[in-house]
Order: sequence, then C-alpha cells, then structure tokens
Amino acid sequence: MLHLTLRGEFQGRRLKGTAIELANANRTGATQMAAADFLEITYPSADALAALEAAGSGQGRPLVLIGERGQGKSHLLGLLFHGFTAPGATRRWLTTWAERLGDPKLAALPLRDGMHVISESLHRQQYKFLWDLLFDRHPHGAEVRGMWKGRGERQTDVPGYDLLLELVTHTPTALVLDEFQTWYDGLTNTRQYPWRTWAFNFVQLLSEIAAAHPDRLVLVVSVRDGGTDAFQQIQRVGPVLVDFKGPTARQDRQKLLLHRLFGNRLQVADAQIEPLIEVHVTEYLRLAQAPPAEHDRLRREFVRCWPFAPHLMQLLEDQVLVATQAQETRDLIRILADLFKRHAEDRPVITAADFRLDDARSGIAALLDSVSNRHHAALREKAQRNLSAVREAVRDADAVVPHLAEIVGALWLRSLAVGNLAGAEPATLQIDVTRGKPIDDNAFRVELATLEDNSFNIHRAGPRLVFREEENPQAKLIASARNDRLFGDGADHARLAREARYVIGGQEAVAKTFRVVVLPERWQTVPWEALDERERPPAWDERLPLLVLPASPDELGAALGPWLRDHLQARRNGVRFLLPRAGSANLYHDRGLLVLARAVVLADRWRAQEPEYRALLGRYQRELREALGKRFDRFAILDTWNYREPASCTFHVEAHRAEGAGIPAAIDRQVRANLFVPEEFEALVRAAANRSEAVGKLLRELEEPRPAGAPCIPWLGETELKERLIRLCARGEIAFNLRGMEHLQARADEHEESAWMRMRGKLGTGKHLDETYLLNPQASPHAGGVSKGDSVKEGDGPGYDPGGTEDGGTTPPDRPGAIFGGELVEHAADATSALNLLGKIESWGIGAGTQVQDLALKVGSLTGAQLAALLRTLPDGITYELRLNREKQQGGAVAEGDR
Repeated sequence: MLHLTLRGEFQGRRLKGTAIELANANRTGATQMAAADFLEITYPSADALAALEAAGSGQGRPLVLIGERGQGKSHLLGLLFHGFTAPGATRRWLTTWAERLGDPKLAALPLRDGMHVISESLHRQQYKFLWDLLFDRHPHGAEVRGMWKGRGERQTDVPGYDLLLELVTHTPTALVLDEFQTWYDGLTNTRQYPWRTWAFNFVQLLSEIAAAHPDRLVLVVSVRDGGTDAFQQIQRVGPVLVDFKGPTARQDRQKLLLHRLFGNRLQVADAQIEPLIEVHVTEYLRLAQAPPAEHDRLRREFVRCWPFAPHLMQLLEDQVLVATQAQETRDLIRILADLFKRHAEDRPVITAADFRLDDARSGIAALLDSVSNRHHAALREKAQRNLSAVREAVRDADAVVPHLAEIVGALWLRSLAVGNLAGAEPATLQIDVTRGKPIDDNAFRVELATLEDNSFNIHRAGPRLVFREEENPQAKLIASARNDRLFGDGADHARLAREARYVIGGQEAVAKTFRVVVLPERWQTVPWEALDERERPPAWDERLPLLVLPASPDELGAALGPWLRDHLQARRNGVRFLLPRAGSANLYHDRGLLVLARAVVLADRWRAQEPEYRALLGRYQRELREALGKRFDRFAILDTWNYREPASCTFHVEAHRAEGAGIPAAIDRQVRANLFVPEEFEALVRAAANRSEAVGKLLRELEEPRPAGAPCIPWLGETELKERLIRLCARGEIAFNLRGMEHLQARADEHEESAWMRMRGKLGTGKHLDETYLLNPQASPHAGGVSKGDSVKEGDGPGYDPGGTEDGGTTPPDRPGAIFGGELVEHAADATSALNLLGKIESWGIGAGTQVQDLALKVGSLTGAQLAALLRTLPDGITYELRLNREKQQGGAVAEGDR
C-alpha cells in the first residue's frame, strides 16, 4: 500500500492500548512523555486549537472539555500540559502544522508560560479532597495548609478564598483535572460526611478565582456531560466549552485517526492514491448512483480517507460504534489498526468486506473488544454459523460463491446498525467486495441468492438484506443435520447408538437384568474401541449382555463365530445378538436415521441458548426412538461352538415379537421356553456332583460354549442358575457343602417347597461359590433335627452307650453316614449355666474344627435386654431361627406375634 507504515506502537502482535492517560505507573502517560514525542502523535484539530487558545495568555475563563469516554479529552489535556510546561516545543509543533496545512494563524496562537502545572486523573482516587492535591503539589502549599490548620476554632471546613488566592499569587498555577465528574459523583454526602458539599464549595471558589485572576489560576477540567453539580458551579462563571461537536469535527476526526495510525500518511501524494483506488471509486459512483455533480467531491473524499473507504469510516462512526456503545475514537483506532495490519498487502482500499468472520485477525477481535451490546456479539456467532452452513451445503463453494466470506462479513457489520439503517442493499454489498477488478452484476446476484438460500438468519427488509437473531429453528436444524461435514467427529453415530441403547435397555426394570451394548460401525474389527470403558467386556457384571448389531451379516455363523473367538475372550455363551430386520441398511448408513440423530444432537446442543430447540429435541427424539424400537425384530444365540474353525459355528435365530424396551424380556422368555433344555442342564449338574466340583467352576463352564460341538446350554444368568441348583437340591437330587461350614441337603420326608424356602439364598456369590461344592445326596448327611426320645441325658459322656456308640451318643437309625465316613452322635445337657455348658462341650470332644449340626439352645426365661445381649454375641456367617413366647401386656389382648 504505497509503503504506508503504521506507527511502532501498533506494529506488535498484540495491539497496545490506545487510551491516553495523564500519568500512570509505567510512566507512559501524556504528562510523562517528552513534549516532542507526544506532539508527534497529536493532530491540530479544531478542538485542540480551541483548547490551546482558551488556555493561552490573555484569556480569563476556565476551560471545560465535555465528551464521552474515548473522544480524546485526556489527549487534549496532555496537549495543554505540554503547552504550559514546554511552550517552545509546542510553538515548533504549531509552526510545522501551519506550514503543512497552509494556515499561518496556527503559528500565531498565544501560549502561556511561567505557570506551575498541577495535573491529576481524579478517577485514580489518590485524593479525597481537592485542597490536599493543591497543598501537596504547590510550592507554597505547606505554608498555606499550616495557616488554615492554625486558625483553631476559626478553621473552616473548606480552605477560604483568601488562602487560595494567596497560594496562586505566590506561584501562578494551572490546575488540570481529568475525570472530574467521575471523582465528584463518587463522593459521599451525608450529615456525618458532607464531602460532596465541601467539594461543591471548593470548586466554586476555584472557578471564581480563575475568572477573576486568570493570570494567577488557570482551571481546566474534563467531564462526561453537563449535568453534574460540579460542572454547574463552573458553568456559573461562563467557561470555555470544548464538546467535540463542531462543524469540522468529522473531518478532523478522520485526519486525526490517519495521523495517529500512520507515521508517513502525509508523505503519500494524492496522485499516487488516485490510480490505486480508481476501480473501486468508479464502481462506487455507478452502483450508488451518485449524481455527476458529486463525483469530484466524492473522489476527493476517497483520497482523503485512504487507505480506508469513506463509506467504511461513516459506517463505523455513525452506526456501528453508536450501536455497540464503543468508546468512539479510541476504539476506532484499534479497529482500523487491526484491519490495516491484516489487509495492507492485498487491498487497494479497505472496506466493510474486510471484517472477515473466518479470520480472527481481520479487525473483528478489535471490534468485539469494544462491543458492549450482547445482541451484536450473538449476531456475529449466528453470521459465522450461516457462513459455515453455506460452505457445507454448497459443493465447490469457492467457485460458486467466491466472495462468500467477504459478503457475510460486510453484511454482518452493516447489520450492527440500529433501526432502519441495519443491513445493506445488494448494491452496497457489491461495492464492499469490489477491489481492483469490477464484479459482473449477474454473477454477484447469483452469489447473493446462493448465500440467502442457504442461510437461516438473513432476512429481507424491503430492498435491504439484514442479519437478525430470529431464525426458522426447524429449517436450520434439518438443513444442518443434512450437512455431513458438521459431523466428522462421529457425534451423530454416538447419539444414534445412545438412543438405540435407551430404547432397548434404558428403562430401570430392563437395566437391572440386561446389559444392552450397541456396537459401533466398525464392530467387526474394533468393536470396543469407540465404547465407554463401562460398556466393554472387562466391566460386565452378572447382567445378561445383549449386543445390538448395526447390520445383519449375510452368513451369520461365518461372521459371528470368528467374531466371538477374536473379540470376546470370556463369557461367549452368555451373549445374545440383536439383529435388525432383513433387508435393513446398516444402522449408521441409514440416511433417515442419521438425519434424525443429527437433529437430536444439534437440538440438544442449542436448547440451552435457544429455548425453541427444546420442543424440537423432544419431537425428533420421539421420531428417532419410534423408528429404532421397530427396527430390530430377531435375535441370535450360540448353538454349537468350534474354536478351531469358528466359521462353522451355528446359531439359533429367533423372532422375539416385541418392540423397544420389551425386547430384552421377550428374548429371555424365548430362550427359556424354546432353547433352554432343563434335562441337559440337570444332567450336567449331576455329573458335576459326581465329581464333587465347586459351584463357581460349574457356573463359569456354563458361561462358555460346550466343547466338541456339543449343543450349548443357554446361559440364563447367575441368579437364575443358582435358583435352579437349589431346586435340584430341594428335590433331593444333589447336596451342597457350603464352605465347610454347613451341609445343605433335603431332609427325609421334607416337602420340596419347604426345603426350597429353607435353602434359597444360601449359595452366596463371588469367592464363596468357589468354596461351595456339589455332592451327591448319599455323600452328605441330612440336616434333620433330633428324633423324639433319642436325647442323651445330662451326665452322659464317653462310656455311656444307650444306642451302642462308643462316645456315649446315639445314632438315629434314619441318618446316613457322615461326609468323611463317620456317623452323627447326639449330645444333650439339662439346663445349667453357660460356664458348665462350655465344660460339657469340652467333655464331648467338640473342638474348634468339629462340625456340629442341628444345634438347639433352649432358655427357660430371660428379659429383652438379656435376649439382645445374647443375639449380639452370636457369630456372623450363620443363619439362625428364633421362636419365643412373649408375655402379653397387662389388661390387654395378645397382640399378633405374641405367641
């Protein structure tokens, strides 16, 4: 761009703050810089010259700068400071600009010297009272403070007029106060602390002295508006006002911006600029239908604003910065500096189209830092989404809509304006994207139509196009769901699997019994990679696994047999495979299901920010779940297994005739009714009892396929099979050795249901099953009680043999031999103390390892406290039966359970 260079402070990767402060801790404030350096970045605008003239010699009124933040008040205060403290450098600066601008009046401006300058940014809250600032910074301040304090009872709340006049008479003073309104409005004003009232009186004294004795006191303050009480006091003496609203303010601001940004802008001749921007200016005049009488003026304006287009400067100043509540000149400098750094090399002129939403370095960041209106920040996000949506929806977008990003950026920026000014007509957008080559009108209309057709936030407002937050949620959702590029991360597949898992096994009743796992798209090669750790085989519990296949293999055995061998190392016999209907496409390739799943994903993401999507989420989720609930109509379960040739494995394939959450239970019913053969299971159990195998070993064998091509016995789950084992025991077909602590077997003449009620729940789980052994009934004693008349009297011990036993016990005639070849011997003792009973069991030869069965302990009478203490001493791991007779309450009926 004709070797135009930014000033050094704007050339770094991070743009430094453009705010001017009078002073700061880094010593980079306006009053801390060398006068020549500060004046180098200062443009002699009409407001700057007016301020210098009002503070010059021979002037007798206070000076007030009025304007919102960012308009340059602090910069002008810095100029006045250097005018007071360095009149020589200021004079040279004025002379230089008088030559540049051809205005000799600038060099003749009167300057004031010999003043003691006190400047302070009051928003830093260094001083509670203004008189402390004066006394601390003035050469004669300590003496005057002492005079005020020394008046004793005659001391006033505020230093008096005579003291202040003596102060500035000793040394003429210029008092420069920045952010005066901010400080004043923050003062407390209560009966106990009337600080604002004191400040009001003190400001009145200062303004009166400045008006009456301009050679002794110059008062300069900056305020944001004229409504503050402090300003009203100064207003009483008719100050000079600088409000940044003069007739030349706009042109001055443009010149100031260019001078502030570029160190050599004035060295670039107009003759160099004109041919560079000729195409853009010509197209502007044509498309904007500018009257021929205005062409010369407009061309001069383009040259004056270069490298920025004047329509961009006007847009930013009059519409965008106002709408976004940015800090005007200060933020405009940052925005334009960012734009120039990004586009200086390839743009003859910078327009609104250079606010590229797809490039964070295009000036967008600087603008957004200035935005305080959340509406416009949200609008940017929507414009970015529209940009992405068009790129994804249009094939070969770079060729079909080559100016897409520039049009969207320009339209977004122009949509930040308020009211009827928001948006832009097509011709304005064409001007924005035109650079060194004209754009065919018809081609541009095609581009714009393509953009409009594939966007959700572009609206027509008469002839104008405008970005708005309002959109058609359903159209946006479905169009985005059809965009394959938005789901490269597999979120649609993950949601499809999640919804399928919920439909089939998500209900609480189902989830307690069945583990539903929906296999991923590449289930045949890496089935577990995409699944959560909790869904992988090492984390499976005793719930029945139901694996949902995305597609049904052509040859079931040839596909599932090798799959079981390669990808499931244990519990192969426990798996059920849920198959889709014949002829169904792969779950993850079904376009209809994918679009629904994507709609659910997007609605779920967007519902927090935009409540309209909550209803759409529910709608598309219902449609997806209904489709998934009807999709799977068959299941497969292993029949015969061949590890060496897994492709020859065979499977049962059955229809379950259920939908959705009813599928797992229906499969289980089918397996129990049609595929599980109880006789095969019972034969296997009896063979294990003959070998005295552990129950845990038997269950683990049942979870795996049977070898040698034998038909598999379907795995029904640990709980179900343990109950079937106990049923066999209750029928007297097998017995159990429960960890060497108890022998479980049906008693003689005991009804099956009674035995079942007594035995159920005793097999335990986990390691206990490995310590519990299956036995044949004849190898395990009955658990019956002592027969009537067979008890041994107290005192019976070794040598007493009424039943013919050597140790004084009796052997009931109906009991089989003990498990290790011995016989049961009965012992009994009459009522006595616990200590005597301990002696008895010692004399009977009962040690720590002796197995004792059918123990009955009878207590004639005891209190509730004694009963509780007795029960607390009983060892854990053993079950007990308790029966007792309780005394009924005095005068009342016998309550239920009192017997």
